[in-house]
Amino acid sequence: MPILAAALLLAEPAAPAFPEQVPGLIAACLDTAVASGEVSETEDSHKYICGGDVALRFWTFLEGAGIAPYEQDTPQGKWLGREFPLGGCFRRTRMPDGSAATGGLSCTVWIPRARQGTGAQDR
Repeated sequence: MPILAAALLLAEPAAPAFPEQVPGLIAACLDTAVASGEVSETEDSHKYICGGDVALRFWTFLEGAGIAPYEQDTPQGKWLGREFPLGGCFRRTRMPDGSAATGGLSCTVWIPRARQGTGAQDR
């Protein structure tokens, strides 16, 4: 029994499960988007787009967490998407001409903008 207790104490803790890792992945995506200038505004949110290693880590995490993909057919080709709180990651699977895609992975985070008349000062 003492050996089992020692083994448990020495074992590395397991990585946090979904959704505990999502805030750190979102923060990394936001940092990357700001550094690369991939920030824009929509009618109701600020839009941050990250790619590269950060997007790959996010996609791999969502895939491993069992987040089911959905398919999108756009003028830029066919994409698989996986959603998370405040956004999603998107991987191109086919080019517009139907050929296999060799690249195209990004994650987008939408941060809602404050709406007029919803602040505490309006109550």
